[in-house]
Amino acid sequence: MKTKEKKRQHAELPRSELVYREIQKWINEGEFHPGERLREATVCERLGVSRTPVREAIRRLQAEGRVIIEAQRGAVIAELQAQEMIELYTVRIELEGFAAGLAAQHASDAEIRLMKTLLEESRTMDDDPRALNENNWRLHRTIHIAAHNRFLLQTFDALSNSLALLRGAKYIPKGRPETLFREHEKIVEAIQKRDIEAARSATEAHVRRAFEIHLMVNIDDHAPNQSAGFA
Repeated sequence: MKTKEKKRQHAELPRSELVYREIQKWINEGEFHPGERLREATVCERLGVSRTPVREAIRRLQAEGRVIIEAQRGAVIAELQAQEMIELYTVRIELEGFAAGLAAQHASDAEIRLMKTLLEESRTMDDDPRALNENNWRLHRTIHIAAHNRFLLQTFDALSNSLALLRGAKYIPKGRPETLFREHEKIVEAIQKRDIEAARSATEAHVRRAFEIHLMVNIDDHAPNQSAGFA
């Protein structure tokens, strides 16, 4: 029933809203990378809609800063600049550390079990960056859910959208999956032990390492252009 109800509600949404959500999903999942052109015709063909709802969705994304309009190319996925990346990670370090500390206080046993399940699943994803990044995002969001603060969760979702505009955000260097697992393991163990300071410290160290990786990627002009990750 829940699935049918969700589909019914989805079908009742205006077409421009459906198009907006789909484009946003594509950006977040890395189907469209920062700096890449977003062609109206491509969106129309993929979604089976006219240009009107596509243009309305693009205008909304432009107003939110997720799409820019260039004179020669039209709609282009926005890309965060170096200073914006620094500002984003300054917020992310504090936000994620705070969330982990709250999770250490408030996480239910079921939420901790889910964190451990996601952690174990990540062991099998070394050769699948897309799956590993999706698992990574789910683990981080589970920690924010376990903080039991709806406003913090809303902020996390907004942060996720901004990270999708970061060049190379889904790039995982060789050897990173193993260190990523160990970093996540320390966070989950601290939450399970209800050690607030350890959870916060481990999370902040993890996010700082992610920042270092993304900084290197953005300095290197030949680095892969993949979007929307938390590694």
